[in-house]
Amino acid sequence: MDTTARTAVFAPLQVEGAVEAIVRRIGEAIGSGVLEPGERLPSEGELAARLAVAPMTLRQALAILREAGFVETRRGRGGGSFVALDARHALEPSGTLPTTEQLRELTDWRCAISGEAAALAAERAGGVVRAGLRRAASAVDAATDTFTGFRLADARFHVAVAEASGNARLVRAETAIQAEIGEVLRFVPGPELARRTSGAGHAPVLDAVDASDAAAARAAMERHVEATYDWIVGLRLGLS
Repeated sequence: MDTTARTAVFAPLQVEGAVEAIVRRIGEAIGSGVLEPGERLPSEGELAARLAVAPMTLRQALAILREAGFVETRRGRGGGSFVALDARHALEPSGTLPTTEQLRELTDWRCAISGEAAALAAERAGGVVRAGLRRAASAVDAATDTFTGFRLADARFHVAVAEASGNARLVRAETAIQAEIGEVLRFVPGPELARRTSGAGHAPVLDAVDASDAAAARAAMERHVEATYDWIVGLRLGLS
């Protein structure tokens, strides 16, 4: 089974309300950095077939994504649907900051999903995959000077850990979590030092994965997730 996050974006839908499901799946993929600004989506015919939906259903979903500014359609040779070059606006705050209770619930869920993904990655990932995780972590370290770059690189790292677990459900869950936590972090981007400190939390996870120590990988990921919770609460002075 292919467990990459990019493949999961275009996997057949298994639910009713396909228009909304397409909007959510592609929106989450953009928000979590799985789909990048300027990236070309499959043609409408191919995408409808891969998602197992009617062409009209797909067109309705793409129309919503265009109106929201996530997707743009270009005509003529080389045309098609693309992730909007200005998709960066999706990284701006929208809505209201969650309460402490809501953030605690999200953190508990994140510990469960991300912790299990790290543990399975330690058990299953081979040398090539582990090297890929190291590269993803290095990309986070290189992107701490701006919030947007850091956020996208950090999301890609966590999705890569889920991919290394070899479990497609964990990949989908992690992708959704990264989109949701991204919404929260837009309210509290934090200074560069905070971003560097957060990125440093990846090293213990990587070391445990390299050592094939599932328990240590889970514990390191849970500590990292809890540190993000502390960061948000602390910089918001306890939230409101």
